[in-house]
Amino acid sequence: MNNLILIGDSLVLKRKKKREYAKDLKIERGVFDKRTMLTLYDFLNKNILDEIIGITKEGKESVILAGKKGKKYVAIKIYRTEACDFKTMWKYLVGDPRFFRVKKARRSVVNTWCQREFKNLMIATKAGVACPKPIAFKENVLIMSFIGENGVSAPMLIDVILKPEDIDYVYKLVTNEMKKLFKAGLIHGDASEYNILSDRGRIVFIDFSQAVTLKHPSAIEFLKRDVHNIARYFQRQGMVISEKEIYDKIVK
Repeated sequence: MNNLILIGDSLVLKRKKKREYAKDLKIERGVFDKRTMLTLYDFLNKNILDEIIGITKEGKESVILAGKKGKKYVAIKIYRTEACDFKTMWKYLVGDPRFFRVKKARRSVVNTWCQREFKNLMIATKAGVACPKPIAFKENVLIMSFIGENGVSAPMLIDVILKPEDIDYVYKLVTNEMKKLFKAGLIHGDASEYNILSDRGRIVFIDFSQAVTLKHPSAIEFLKRDVHNIARYFQRQGMVISEKEIYDKIVK
């Protein structure tokens, strides 16, 4: 049978035998409700996952777990169905021509939000953007490649102290990825030093849940917001750079 072991704030879940579910489904921090646990077990039983190890990052609206498929680590993002910003999600979805018919019900919105991030990651990956590679999704659970080493997440850009000689190089990496996204018809929508990881000499954009296509009525507004955030970050690093310079580099 599937065994669930809670150790402090961590979770260890291993697939022991297919097609059998644990009888004792437990709730942990409002994330692992019965329906979410069944989704996790489904991934295990279908061999999409071999093991779920533990929490690597916890936010207000989602939790990231480390897992394994074979020897490779994967990231498992679980959207909290009760703690999500339902109104904000709804506004993004109704403006997205891919999902405007979503039902205005909490779980339906959260599940569609998860599906939306998966599709956004598919677009970004196809465009060659440095981002987690999507693997699978079901309901409020998204599985993607792990950014980091040995189950430890790569640090956010905000937590990295850049050497003066590296600032211009990192700036080029960040803006080049934003340009790739734009050419693919996608705007990140929440780009900042908090949603960019520094992973062994490369930068990786994460959290594509708010990303929109250029067909979204607020796409350019979101792009300008992204540009503002990135310009502010690099200005704090000592660069003399304007928002217009970044915007023009991305769209031209």
